[in-house]
Amino acid sequence: MGRPWRRGGMIAGAAILVIFVFLSIFYIDSFTGIFAKFSDAFRQIKNDTKPATATMDDGDKAAKDLHAPHNLPENSTATIAAVGDVMMHEGQIWSGYDSKTGRYNYFEFFQEVKGEISSADIAVANLETTLGGRERKFTGYPRFNSPDELADALKEAGFDVIFTSNNHCLDRGEEGLVRTLEVLGKRGLSAVGTSRAAGERTGAIIKEINGIKIAFLAYTYGTNGNPIPKDKPYLVNLIDEDTILKDMTKAGKSADVLVVYLHFGQEYQRVASEQQRELARRLLQKGAHVVLGSHPHVTQPGEWVSVLGPEGEKLERYVAYSLGNFVSAQRFPHTDEGMILKITLEKDLLKNRINVKTIIQIPTWVDKFKRDGRMRYVVRLGEKPDAHKN
Repeated sequence: MGRPWRRGGMIAGAAILVIFVFLSIFYIDSFTGIFAKFSDAFRQIKNDTKPATATMDDGDKAAKDLHAPHNLPENSTATIAAVGDVMMHEGQIWSGYDSKTGRYNYFEFFQEVKGEISSADIAVANLETTLGGRERKFTGYPRFNSPDELADALKEAGFDVIFTSNNHCLDRGEEGLVRTLEVLGKRGLSAVGTSRAAGERTGAIIKEINGIKIAFLAYTYGTNGNPIPKDKPYLVNLIDEDTILKDMTKAGKSADVLVVYLHFGQEYQRVASEQQRELARRLLQKGAHVVLGSHPHVTQPGEWVSVLGPEGEKLERYVAYSLGNFVSAQRFPHTDEGMILKITLEKDLLKNRINVKTIIQIPTWVDKFKRDGRMRYVVRLGEKPDAHKN
């Protein structure tokens, strides 16, 4: 039999050990909890400082963003579709005649290109004929006079602005010129380049598209010897650099963009003359954004011209020396080829200026064919199938 005191001692030791273990677990757990709470508190303090820091950063950023470009409204744009000479030779006149009604219809001329024309914000063309009325007889070259239905076809195709200053604008005299303007006006087509009265000559017409005000001005080298009455110089805008610059200055007070049309150059020459280049470049340097040309009846390569802005910055402007014929019955080489010039203008709000953003040349050609015993004329997109043979 063992000793009672030893057994009691062992029991007491075991009890102390159990108590010690229990207390250890309790204190460790408490310490861990305290530590966890301290850590959470520390994390909370640390996290609480983030919004303050972030708020300061956001404030700084917001202050800076007041001047950042992406806080300005998006730059607005406007597109112009420009074509060259709309002519009406004898065959074209009768191609649209309906003997049953005694009327004419020329919608077919532009049916294949209507989509490109009407997709632009503004479409412009040179009307190289008069709309002098049936009583003045419908004729083609050399003194043009066409049915009013040509204006209907232009309107239906999507044209908005018609240049009327060219060497054929007086083919039916003052009366024919005035009536042409009346016919165009009744169809909602804005004419520029000729005027009915002195008070009507503003030098430019202005169209506003997407907040961009575009001024169109138009001039011709002459009128084929058809005299302009000395007491009525307002009838036709002739190319005179001083006059053009004055008109540009006046238009520039109301418009953001200046588009100048010039009826100039040598017929059938496929490269612009030095005189064309010099005049166009001077107008661009004096404030024109785009110069459009026609009269040669064939296309001539255009070019970008660098000019200096008001603060000495370099700006890019464009001149199309000749857009060629858009529709005609001419048969000289390349006279059945033309283009739709698509111009995109951008209003740069940050720099407070207008950029000529893009220029796209879409080739066109006149398809001439017979149907129902008469010639037909249709302007088609793309290069003429045999364009490179000549």
